[in-house]
Amino acid sequence: YSNGDLSDEEYVTLKNDYTHRLAAVTRIVTGSEAASPIQKQKRYLWWVTAIVFVGISAGYAVAQFSGLRAPGEPLSGEIDRSPRNRLADAQRLFFVDDMQAARGVVEEVLRDAPGMTEALVLSAQIHERMANPLAAVRQLDEVLQTEPANIDALTLRGWILVRIDDPGVREEGVRSLDQAVSLQPDVYDPYIFRGFVARELERDFDLAIRMYEMALDRDPPDAMQPELNRIIEEMNSELDRASD
Repeated sequence: YSNGDLSDEEYVTLKNDYTHRLAAVTRIVTGSEAASPIQKQKRYLWWVTAIVFVGISAGYAVAQFSGLRAPGEPLSGEIDRSPRNRLADAQRLFFVDDMQAARGVVEEVLRDAPGMTEALVLSAQIHERMANPLAAVRQLDEVLQTEPANIDALTLRGWILVRIDDPGVREEGVRSLDQAVSLQPDVYDPYIFRGFVARELERDFDLAIRMYEMALDRDPPDAMQPELNRIIEEMNSELDRASD
């Protein structure tokens, strides 16, 4: 397996367990498996989460794209096969949901530049999208060994782990998200993910409201803002009813 993947034994022993758990969640969200009334009530939150994840992908794509070209440099022209330019190619493929092609390109990049942080994070994103969370977390841990304050790695790592149906794994995911939030990043993603966990897993509406409000302060996409405000209003209403 490529850099960041598991050994054969780990892959067989652990991957099945984790991917089956993640697949169970996915089946419920997509409607291919019957959901309980409580799960149906939560679907709109998963919808918001999907938008957020797309936002992460789009934001990361824009950041990579702008960072890989010199000012005024056209997209077309002489072919540049440097690792950074190939990483931009992989990011574009990821953004159009061509995971197999994106993975092939990013693996080439990592063979030439094995410690390239941006490539490791993108590779982890691809693994996560392809329902291989363990490989994703392993690569994110590799990033965090050298860059413990990497917001992208902390956030994605936390978001992957909190969705695994295991209390200990979820606690580790919460710690990762807490660490990302403690760095007070200017991006909105860590606050939305932490708010989601506070509401859905911890039932801590005060914390969830605070996280969503901090996300709104960081200018999330226009399409996301009304939904976040609606969720905040719902939680405030529930808190008011509980205090009566």
